[in-house]
Amino acid sequence: MKTLFTFLLIFSTILFARENPFAPTNAYEEEAARIIEMNEIDENYDVEFQQEQQYVDTMYEKMNNPEEPLKPLVPEKPALTEKEVEKIIEKAQKESEAKTKTIVKKVIIEKPVEVQQVVYVKPRLDVINEKEILPFVKIEYDNDKIDIFSKYKVSKKITLPGKKKIILDYIAKENFYTKRETLESTNFPKIAVGNHKKDKFFRVVVELAEIPENYEVTYDDKMVSIIKIYE
Repeated sequence: MKTLFTFLLIFSTILFARENPFAPTNAYEEEAARIIEMNEIDENYDVEFQQEQQYVDTMYEKMNNPEEPLKPLVPEKPALTEKEVEKIIEKAQKESEAKTKTIVKKVIIEKPVEVQQVVYVKPRLDVINEKEILPFVKIEYDNDKIDIFSKYKVSKKITLPGKKKIILDYIAKENFYTKRETLESTNFPKIAVGNHKKDKFFRVVVELAEIPENYEVTYDDKMVSIIKIYE
């Protein structure tokens, strides 16, 4: 009986050992080998996939960025000598001078220079000019005669040796500043009227083209006439 109990105990221990999931068995070893094999296959696939993907990327980049064709080499020209440079400069200068001469000739032909002539017009002898120097001094003149009108009387006539002037003094007490006028006359170019209020007179100075001896002076109470004498 004791022997049978011992046998049963050993047999149950063996059965429990086989049913332990942590105990290695043939099935466990086979499954472990299968998993390792599958991992190796996955690793090999990843490497091949990466190689294929790299090849595809390389080909895509080449298709989108084709290599530029090589440019043909252009042979360099030999350097010019000093004489050749001088000839080129001389040729350019001659061409420039020729163009300039052509342009100048063309301008001269198309647009001739217009010469402006100054024509002197002599005053007409039959035109009498009138001018009021002051409210009490008026004149009428042409090239050969001048008439001086005033309400005041002439006190004296003066001529100076070598001077081309005739001076007339009028008795008056007027207050004014000196007046000067340029006349359009060949024999009487200018006239001036100056005041001498303290001495109770004013003076009329007629400028002449020639000396006073070549003129005749006549006067009355209202007018003085100076006339050019022709021989």
